[in-house]
Amino acid sequence: MAGFFTLGVPPERYNLPHPSLGRPVILFVRRVLLRAFEKLRERGFSLATEREDRVTEQLFNVLENDLRQTGEIRGFNSTFYDRVVRHAEVTNYSGQKIAKTPDLSFKLRHSDVESRSVLSSHDALFIECKPVDVNHPAGSAYCDDGLVRFVNGDYAWAMQEGMMLAYARDGRTIAGHLIPAMTASARNASLGTVSVPPSLPRNRCRRLPGSRSRPRQPTPKGFLVARW
Repeated sequence: MAGFFTLGVPPERYNLPHPSLGRPVILFVRRVLLRAFEKLRERGFSLATEREDRVTEQLFNVLENDLRQTGEIRGFNSTFYDRVVRHAEVTNYSGQKIAKTPDLSFKLRHSDVESRSVLSSHDALFIECKPVDVNHPAGSAYCDDGLVRFVNGDYAWAMQEGMMLAYARDGRTIAGHLIPAMTASARNASLGTVSVPPSLPRNRCRRLPGSRSRPRQPTPKGFLVARW
């Protein structure tokens, strides 16, 4: 509980979890990300060989400096979205880790007259990016070093949604690699897996030990696989 007093406002000023972003927002951000990848390919950026941080940096540059500024995709502009942030420092749910850095975050703008009982610094769609290839297995890299950060309260603990973005190479797929990794017996516990449908994996968005939030219900998470 001690960490919550460092968030700048008393507990009665906000509610947890924050209101759901909703599937239309998740699908819209997915569309924006896919267009950003298209632009990188069109510009000759070597998605197949570049390291993770370099891909994320270039992806961010297209998202913020190109797509959000030009409004090429209707609705993704400075009217409806704040600037896209790369490696924004956020505090985990307990306040014990003060510099967690999800790879990307998308923050919707809201009307000035709209009253929202939220923690503004934690109100966004947070995205963690991970390569999945021969050297980065879906289990250890994507699940154990990526997805688990949403489950254990490092990322998006105030939100009902989060997104994982896979830089999939070497023929890696959700059905062939991610689902088998997620359904391994050890990860059923560590990820709190509820069920894994054939097309869209789901993971439990659980109440976090020691948090003030009311119990969370199982919530779909976004899985975006960018292949090259």
